[in-house]
Amino acid sequence: MDKTTLYQKAMQVWGYDKQLCKLAEEASELSAEACRVLNFHGFENGLAEKIADVEIMIEQLRQNGLGKAIEYHKTQKLHRIAELLGETYEPQ
Repeated sequence: MDKTTLYQKAMQVWGYDKQLCKLAEEASELSAEACRVLNFHGFENGLAEKIADVEIMIEQLRQNGLGKAIEYHKTQKLHRIAELLGETYEPQ
């Protein structure tokens, strides 16, 4: 089963609300792991695992209709970062 089909099945089985809740849970775990790494009580491998969990949940939501909205807001934020750095952001 490819990733797209897997995400579709997960959304069908667990539903949007449950997957959104799972994203919040995974994001919270990522936040905690980042703090552990900064406080020398965690390792980057654990951080990478939590990032992977969050990315998977975000990919599911992208595929489920939020993709365009996420890209719009991401582009706006990249423009703002470039502005803060005195640069111009040029999307590829």
